[in-house]
Amino acid sequence: MGDDRDQREELNREIAYYKKQLDQMSGDSIRHDYVVTTLRQELKQKKNAFAVLTMLQQQFSVTTPLDVLLPETIRAINTRLGMDRSAVLVPTSSSQQFRLSHWHGYPREHFSATESVEISVDDNYINSGQPKLVNQKNPPDDRFLEMQKKLGLNFFIAVPVMDQQKVVAIIVSGRQIERLPFSPPLDTGDVDTLTAITALISSILQTKRTMELQVEKAEVEKENVAIAAQRDILEKTLTELKRTQTQLIQQEKMASLGELTAGIAHEIQNPLNFVNNFSEVSNELLDEMANELAIGNKQSAVEIVSDVKQNLEKILHHGKRADAIVKGMLQHSRTSSGQKEPTDINALADEYLRLAYHGLRAKDKTFNAKFEIDLDTSIEKINVVPQEIGRVILNLINNAFYTVSEKKRQLDGTYEPTVVISTRKLEDKIEVKVKDNGNGIPQKVMEKIFQPFFTTKPTGQGTGLGLSLSYDIITKGHGGELRVQTKEGEGSEFIIQLPSS
Repeated sequence: MGDDRDQREELNREIAYYKKQLDQMSGDSIRHDYVVTTLRQELKQKKNAFAVLTMLQQQFSVTTPLDVLLPETIRAINTRLGMDRSAVLVPTSSSQQFRLSHWHGYPREHFSATESVEISVDDNYINSGQPKLVNQKNPPDDRFLEMQKKLGLNFFIAVPVMDQQKVVAIIVSGRQIERLPFSPPLDTGDVDTLTAITALISSILQTKRTMELQVEKAEVEKENVAIAAQRDILEKTLTELKRTQTQLIQQEKMASLGELTAGIAHEIQNPLNFVNNFSEVSNELLDEMANELAIGNKQSAVEIVSDVKQNLEKILHHGKRADAIVKGMLQHSRTSSGQKEPTDINALADEYLRLAYHGLRAKDKTFNAKFEIDLDTSIEKINVVPQEIGRVILNLINNAFYTVSEKKRQLDGTYEPTVVISTRKLEDKIEVKVKDNGNGIPQKVMEKIFQPFFTTKPTGQGTGLGLSLSYDIITKGHGGELRVQTKEGEGSEFIIQLPSS
């Protein structure tokens, strides 16, 4: 009898021990589920933000009036970013006074009782040009209480729209309540998104001004009168054009970012599917382990623990993969610091080839092309600015896919569109080639392809800045060489050579 009692006590201790381990593992699983949920929310936020930016960039042009651009913008913000209400404030003739000009998400009768809603805005906020975030952690100070009350928004972000260091409007967008978990509290990610949207509007206004200046310059040159008297005006115009160059570069970068969005969505779905599948399998294994422990099958429970641990490692691996894709997307979108760092050129080429291909497939489901990659594995990391070199590779790959898709539309089924990217280690250089079997480049335009604003694409499908910026990045920014070899009707090959040290 004593032996049986001892055995039962020993068994009870083991059961208690494994129950404690099971509870701990269940807690770990819940924490991992929370991490996955948070990651999904962040990815959704980023995806929606880039969708809004892409849509606005495609919808608006330099001919779009500001009073059309602004209401369409707040409509897109409410629709895509999960905001309750959004409004536009424009300056009045009185100092520090702004008038409500457009709104979205409000009940129809909300502002009907008042002919004009005016709000006082602090000079310090206007002059800073910085966004203002109001949430539970950052309650409004005296300067923003009137805005909060009159616009009927408990939590909001107010972002000024700048035009030549002057506030031409304030976009205010927010929510009545912070509805976790469906709509997380407004945070710096939302601030960054709205800031990027207003920066896009400012870029459109600046580009419009640049085009107007170019027209003025052409008229001055055509008239060709009073050249000496107009010299100062022309010098000021050139200075203004140089200042707007950075805005044009940003516009080109946003265009390539929009093309990347679909490819990124495809690439990021794979690790998310793995995360979901392994999470479901882990839950099933934990149920199975509980059953095994209940019947005293310790060995099976230990084996299941090993399987769960492997699944969690895979969840972590694919979570990091998704995180890397998002970080790469953000790295492409942010302004380059200009700092060179050791970079894996092979990884860069492989990543952008796949993203560019899936992006084109997302836009045109009928398109299909063969792509090949031939990487020299002996290449070591080289010091470059990864955002800039990635932008060059992406631009060349996008051009290659565009030209083979155009040729496929012209020919019958006998043509197989093909794009090849390869790397090679030379004596003191690294070489990257992007080759296509498209229509090639006519000899009469060969000398112009690296000039700014020159494009062979139809009007509205290209800015003419891609190859020009790529040429400057490679030659001026990295001391390398960018050239092209082509045969009309057979295809083209763009060759990048970079110093290996």
